[in-house]
Amino acid sequence: MALKRRKANTIPITWTETEEKALLGYLKKRKFDAKLLKQLFPTRTLPSIRSKVRKLRIKHDLFGTSYRQKKEDFTVTIAKKVKPKYVFDAYAGAGHQTFKWIKTADKVYASEIKKSKLKQFEKIAKQNLFTKVNTGTASWVVYKKGKKEIHYFVGDAVSAAAELKVNCTKIDLIDLDTCGSTLPILPTILTLLKPKHLVITHGEFHSMRFKREDVLRRLFMHRDISSNPFPLNVEAMSAELDKAVKTAALRAHNETSDSFWLQLKKETWLGSRFHGMLRRYYKVGKPPATSDCINILSK
Repeated sequence: MALKRRKANTIPITWTETEEKALLGYLKKRKFDAKLLKQLFPTRTLPSIRSKVRKLRIKHDLFGTSYRQKKEDFTVTIAKKVKPKYVFDAYAGAGHQTFKWIKTADKVYASEIKKSKLKQFEKIAKQNLFTKVNTGTASWVVYKKGKKEIHYFVGDAVSAAAELKVNCTKIDLIDLDTCGSTLPILPTILTLLKPKHLVITHGEFHSMRFKREDVLRRLFMHRDISSNPFPLNVEAMSAELDKAVKTAALRAHNETSDSFWLQLKKETWLGSRFHGMLRRYYKVGKPPATSDCINILSK
């Protein structure tokens, strides 16, 4: 069956300042409740409310507050286990995970495309006693605390990784932590930086919950794009994402010897299994043989 193109059927209405303040006050105190929010904003469609909720959470650093401590604990656990000296935090945001990595690492290279996040990052940097240093370069903002260094790049994660590659910067661990999907850029990031470890957060569960068949067809590179990935439950989705990550790594290079094979070592749920996200740690190795890897992924 052919997919139907999704498009809005309503005329967009700008949110008023009063509405935004009311919604922000709600988000600071309560979890997302579709029925209750529809009652509070009866003139708004549910997609409009969801969109505004996401924008406000990003703007005011409210994303993942309910499970932030659990995420940070997982980050610290991995950091203590693998002891990376150089970390690339590709979607740093306000820097909550960045300042957990730097406790173990010597240097953390963080990137964030949203310019508004830099102020939030600097606030947390001051709280952690890091001082901003003038390096004379426009690309990276540097913060120091003793021998520890954090380099912050305002821009796209791939652009930041490309600069690190050009400068021959060594990276031990990559953290891909976003509320969306990093599957499309995973092969590029791996090829550029050649890390030993990968930590990835899967926001693709949102697409599963909202039945976004078109999105999952695009993201699941190990499956036929013409086939429907549904039905999917949480367990099946978790397995599909593991295969998608391993396939992306295997296809990172034309030659098997220069490609990657990821071994899943540890994972944790952020939030509930039906409303949260999955965060995983992979050890990066070399594929034993293309045929062996494909046989494993085909099971």
